[in-house]
Amino acid sequence: MTNPFRIRWLQGWTFQLVLMEGKVQVEAHGFGICLRTAVHPGESPRSAADRLVLAEDRRRRALHQAWIKGQMLPDSSASELPPLDGAQPEPPDSLVVVQQSPVAA
Repeated sequence: MTNPFRIRWLQGWTFQLVLMEGKVQVEAHGFGICLRTAVHPGESPRSAADRLVLAEDRRRRALHQAWIKGQMLPDSSASELPPLDGAQPEPPDSLVVVQQSPVAA
């Protein structure tokens, strides 16, 4: 497999394997955007690229249909979730904490 690579049924897209944040990722360039996703264990780079473009295509179709129907899409950031009692926030895997101040109760 060459890097960058193309997939025949995904015309207009170019894919590249990148090592970022200690993980192998597939980066897709096409139609003026750049997308990136991690390659799951046991998954081929072509399957990851196909999964990435399929998810983007579904997202864009949903946005287009909502625009046609004049519907407002639910804002995932504005959803009110009940607070968890005594829950400690977990940092993401890619975050390196240099200094953390103690949490005041």
